[in-house]
Parts: sequence; C-alpha cells; structure tokens
Amino acid sequence: MNLRRLVTLCLTCVLLAACKSAPTTPAPTVTVEPTPTTVPPTPTTSPDESPAWLQDAILYEIVPRSFYDSNGDGLGDLPGITSKFDYIQALGANTLWLTPVFSATSSFGLDVTDYATIAPGLGTKEDLANLIREAHNRKMRVVMDLPMAYTSSESMYFKDAYKKPTSPYSDWYQWTNTAHTAYKSYNNVRTLPLLDHKSASVQSYFIQLAQTWLNAGVDGFRVSDADSVPHEFLKLYRQAFKRTNPNAVLLGEIWNSDPKKLAPFFQDEFDALFDVPLFYALAANPDRNGGGMLNGRGSSTDLDAALNVTTLYTPTAELVRFAGNYDTNRTASLVNQNVERARMAALLILTLPGTPLIYYGDEIGMLGSLGTGALAEEYRRAPMDWNQSGKGAGVATWFKDAGKVNKPNDNISVEEQQNVKDSLWSFYKMLITQRKEHPALRGNSFQAVASPCRTCYAYLRWDANDFYLIAVNFSDQTQSLTLDLAKTPRNVSGAGEDLIRGGTMSMPSNGRLTLTMEAREARIVHWGK
Repeated sequence: MNLRRLVTLCLTCVLLAACKSAPTTPAPTVTVEPTPTTVPPTPTTSPDESPAWLQDAILYEIVPRSFYDSNGDGLGDLPGITSKFDYIQALGANTLWLTPVFSATSSFGLDVTDYATIAPGLGTKEDLANLIREAHNRKMRVVMDLPMAYTSSESMYFKDAYKKPTSPYSDWYQWTNTAHTAYKSYNNVRTLPLLDHKSASVQSYFIQLAQTWLNAGVDGFRVSDADSVPHEFLKLYRQAFKRTNPNAVLLGEIWNSDPKKLAPFFQDEFDALFDVPLFYALAANPDRNGGGMLNGRGSSTDLDAALNVTTLYTPTAELVRFAGNYDTNRTASLVNQNVERARMAALLILTLPGTPLIYYGDEIGMLGSLGTGALAEEYRRAPMDWNQSGKGAGVATWFKDAGKVNKPNDNISVEEQQNVKDSLWSFYKMLITQRKEHPALRGNSFQAVASPCRTCYAYLRWDANDFYLIAVNFSDQTQSLTLDLAKTPRNVSGAGEDLIRGGTMSMPSNGRLTLTMEAREARIVHWGK
C-alpha cells in the first residue's frame, strides 16, 4: 500500500448502507473469538508446493461495493457479484479475488474492525457462503483479501488495550510505552496500529481465522502489506494454512519494484506474489499516466530485466501479472485512453507466463486515476459501467464522479462492448480463450527474441502441440522486425494463424521471419501441431 493511499485512507470514512436480509440457505458459522492464552500449533511438516490450479487461473479482481447493486440501495454487494457469474464466465475468468469484505472503518476495508463479520451493506455471511457455493458449482474459485499487518484503531481489541496494560489484548499491539498510550503504526498512520505477530494470542487468532474461513470454503487469501508481517510468523502461518487446505492459495502483496526484495517471501511463505517489477516496467508509476513501455517510453531491455528474474525465486513460485489493480490508476488511464495501448497491456498480461489478473472494468477500458481529497482513491474504484446510459440496473451509485469516469454513450460499458466484434471486451475474450484452450500459454515456456527495435518486444511460447509468436510495437512509428527463429525450442513450419490481423503467416524455410508492425500494434501468431 503506497503512502498516498494511506493519506486518503485516513480521510475516507464512507457511510455503509444497511445490511441486506439473509437468504434462507444457512451459511457456515464464522465466529472467531480471541483466546489470549492459546499457544499456536507448532509446525511439524514442510509446506506443500503451490497449488497446481494457479497456472490455470485467470484472476478477476472485484471491489464488491462497486461491482453490481442487487437491491437498488446504491451499493454493490455480494449477492450482486453472484448474480453476474454468467458475465464473468462469458469473459472467461475463473477465479475471483474479492477486495476486503470484513467490517472496517473506511470504504477501503483494510482498516478492519471485526474479521468475523461482513461490512454492513455488502451483505451477510450467508450471502458470502452462497457466493462461494455457487462459484464452486461453476468450477470457479474465490480468494479473499486478508489484511493482517494492522487493524483499525476502532477495533474492539485495540480499544480495549489502549491505556489499559492489564487488557487481555495488551500484547496484541506494538506499544512504545508502559502506559499503552503510544504505539507503532503503519507508516505512522495513527488509525492503523501495527499488530505484534510475536504475540502467541495474535498468532493463534489469525491461524484460527484462516482455518475458519477455509473451512467455510474460501480458496485462499491475498495478504495485503505482507512486508509488514514478520517472516517468522508468515512461515508459521503457511504451515497451519496448508494443513487446513493444502490446495488453497496464499497470495502476497509486497509493493516493491526490486525482485531481490520479493524473493524471501517465496521461502516457505507465499505461493504467489504480485509481479510489481513488471508493472513498473510497463507503466512506470501507479499514480501517474503516460509512462513505461506501454506508452513507448524506455526500451526492450526494461522488459527483459523485469522478466529474466525467475532464477531468484523458488521453482514453484507463481507471479501474478497485472497492468492495473485497485491500488493503481486503471490501465486505460495509464495509457492515456489509447485503445491500442490498452490492447497491448491485455496481450502481455494474458500471454506471458504466470497468473494473469484482470481488474473489473479493465476489459471494457474503464477510466480511473488518482484524484484529490478524501475520495482520491475512489476514482480508481468507481462503479462498474454496465449500461450505455451510465445508469440503470445494477449500477452502483455510492460514488458520484461528476462525469470524470462514467459517462453515457462513451463506448465504455458492458452493454456497448460485450460480444461486439473488435471491441476491447472481445479482445480480452479472444486472448482468454486462447489461454484456456492451449496449455502452451499457461506453462512456463518463454523465450525472448532479439530485435533491432528497442521499442518493440517479441517472445515465444510453446509446448509439444502449439507454438506462439507474440510481438508488440510500443512506438508511434511503423517498425520492421526481422526475427531469427531458426533456433527455436521446437521446429515450426507451414502457415500460422494470425489471430489479430486475420489470415495466415508462413514460416520461411531459413527461419528468418520479417514482421511489419504498424504503430502501437500487437500481434499474436499461432502454429498448431
């Protein structure tokens, strides 16, 4: 979490709507009471490897309050997400990442007040149980956000221990005086007191919490600000987590562009991490538009440096590739609303090795850049634009953007793009279909192809049945690329299908293939067995 986000987090306290009535289907009981005297379990086995399904996963990140309003109260909710599973599956995503749904002080949800309840207005535990059940019925998975570096200063545990050294929660936080009136906080934000993960009761609480939610059917957690949680606890946590469900995933957020700083978190801690170094190569800055390779700035060596780091990580490490998420400006804004460049971002994220992440609305080119004031972050998390009019069924109204993001008849809505040939939505759909139908795009095969063009990038993906050539011209000029494919990892001959331009492309007998790339053009060519 960056500092700008923290500043707005302190300012933002959005009033949550009233809870919805629960459906009749009972939900798993999710009650976790702190037991300060409980000693956490001692690890007895080595952590399991990362779950194999990660390689097949296409993550779809949803901010629940912004996705779909099922009852017309202005706030997106859990039943709304469940009602749009047909849409999510039509796109091709198969794994949901829900941003924080626990009761919290602000709309961000990271400043948790109660980990055992759902934020009022988003729904109930029964709604979440139904969402998980319906997802599993459709062979989809659900990953939840778990902030566990700190709590809100409004948490009952902190409030009980503040100025009270005799509190049963006195060892939960990092106090700096004996009177418990001074404490360490995340980036010195006083409303985010840091938890003390050396405390046996804190360890027990979060292990019990994980076990409870996993037993309720959750397929894993994304741990925010994981670099503020000690490595010793993360290793212990992973042991207990994997004993409960070895097939669940632990995804860590460490916002650092240095891959060497990420590597330790793969050592018996996380299955997957967000590939922040690649994001910086692509976009340069999460809060500013127009930078990085996606905008023709920098050179191919920047991408090489970001991609050729796998030897730093453990063999089973998974990287989540993204060109935008709820902590960054939206992809379409990062590329200054250039649709060709937005298509480049989609191509890269969905054809590189690793697990691709799509932030809700990026598939239709929704806009959103960091604003100013108390609602600065909300412009990046504005309601999903379902309809051409910008309003109507399902469109949440809790955030009014004064027309800066969601405008009527702007060709940025599901209604205007879904199943429309040549739309950005259809481009995403085509790439996802290729990835799902051809294991070559899901495995770890990868080889960059040398090119004299410094603002271009070309690479290969392959297996025994399929061979892909992917090329991108990030510049604003036509480029001619001569690629030496004579020594590719497998023999390729005959005509390949040009999936974007249409038609076919023949591989020359000498393996030297020349591509004429128009300005800001993305290409993907497929040769079958």
